[in-house]
Amino acid sequence: MTEIFVGITLIAIIFLLVDILLPEVVSDPVIHRRLASLRNFEDKRLDNASDEIFKNLANKEKLKKSNLLEMLKDTSDYRIQFLGAIIGRFKFIEKIKFSLKIADVKMPVDLFIMGVCGLVLAFLLLGLVSKNIIIILTGLVVGVFPFIFLKLKFLKRKEKFTQQFPEALGIISNSLRAGHSLLSAFQTVATESDYPVNKIFKNVSDEISLGREVRETMVNMGETLPGSQDLRFFVTAILIQREVGGNLAEILDNLNNTIRERYKLLGLIKTQTAQAQLSGIVLGLAPVIISGLVSMINPAYMEPLYTTLAGMAALATSFLMSLVGFLIIKKVTEIRV
Repeated sequence: MTEIFVGITLIAIIFLLVDILLPEVVSDPVIHRRLASLRNFEDKRLDNASDEIFKNLANKEKLKKSNLLEMLKDTSDYRIQFLGAIIGRFKFIEKIKFSLKIADVKMPVDLFIMGVCGLVLAFLLLGLVSKNIIIILTGLVVGVFPFIFLKLKFLKRKEKFTQQFPEALGIISNSLRAGHSLLSAFQTVATESDYPVNKIFKNVSDEISLGREVRETMVNMGETLPGSQDLRFFVTAILIQREVGGNLAEILDNLNNTIRERYKLLGLIKTQTAQAQLSGIVLGLAPVIISGLVSMINPAYMEPLYTTLAGMAALATSFLMSLVGFLIIKKVTEIRV
């Protein structure tokens, strides 16, 4: 009996020590509710985070699909097929296609040709009806305006690219130093840069992602901006590095510094030759403006130039000489770097 009592006493002492040593369990219902609300909030946060992850993945897949569909869709150069079959036989159509492409103008070449012909024919018919050669000449000049527009749009796009390209090179070199691949660096440039750099690198990254050979893609990239020495140097550096190896990040840093210094030199040259270029513009436009003003003030005085054969020949000769003088001055003030 004594042994049983001692055993019960020892068991009670052990349970008492365990109760003292173990941490106290909170049994307050208010605290229980707070803990439950915290658990619910954490569960909802995790659910929202997982939903956000799945949404981002879905958006990425949707973007890839849209890029694929955009690259695989019908990119016919002609809106009206039978008209395209007719004008497609002429060689100059390929040059117009190329001009539309490098100027980034989303217009079928047949519609562009129809617009130009419509402008010229409108002025030609109006000049024939009114028997005014000035209107006919104006129609010829207006017909050249769309091509001048393409040229100016290309030059503006090229100028923007030249200004933004050093920053893009910095992004690529930093991405390569951080351990990213060349494709990932191109995708970063396509996301972070402005137009037109982002569009050019987006097209390149999409083509590489779809399995196109890197060399072929880079060569086509160099053709998107013909005449851009900066882009040509970049493409050459990438292709040489892929053939012989080397530190591409360091190469791009050197190219970046070269482009920045070259751009500064171009700005200095442009400033120094601005006066001569303005003189060429004034000398080229002065005869046209003066003859137009005199024709408005005293039409009878200028009438022989428009009605007689000798006057028309003199008018055409003066116009041609003014154009040649302007081109000579432009060529003299054009310094290549």
